[in-house]
Amino acid sequence: MTSMAEIGRRSGWRGRLVWVALALSLTLNVFFVGGLIWVKTVHPPQAPLERMRHLGESLNLNPDQHQAFEQFVRSVRQHARATREANRPLVKQIWAELAKPAPDDAQVAKLGEEVNVNRVRFQHEISASMLSFVKTLSPEQRAHLAQIASTARDEPTRRLFQIVAP
Repeated sequence: MTSMAEIGRRSGWRGRLVWVALALSLTLNVFFVGGLIWVKTVHPPQAPLERMRHLGESLNLNPDQHQAFEQFVRSVRQHARATREANRPLVKQIWAELAKPAPDDAQVAKLGEEVNVNRVRFQHEISASMLSFVKTLSPEQRAHLAQIASTARDEPTRRLFQIVAP
């Protein structure tokens, strides 16, 4: 038989182990939440327009290049808005069709193809605008832009460059 002292000793270790595990878990959670708050407050995500301004500043554009860059930014915004407005009713129609008890596969495919046609048109328009802007850059600026495009860490910038050159 085990004595009461041995039982108390074993349960004492288990109790301490539970408290150590809880303390460790709490500490890790506090550091995780603190890191998350620090990232969000110290490096908040920039708005798309702010990211574009930063891109323009990093290229050290002359006045003519800056005008071409502003035209490119306007073109991106206008074509993105037009594409969203054109695709919004199509996407609603797709979801309305999918919500039916027996959705028409051909209709869903047709609407999906229209959405894709609009997106491809957007890509071509943006590519043409980007090419017009890039033609105004010096070889050094082009190399810098290519480096930015290949190492973009934020998702919107990466998507923009993938739209232009998938």
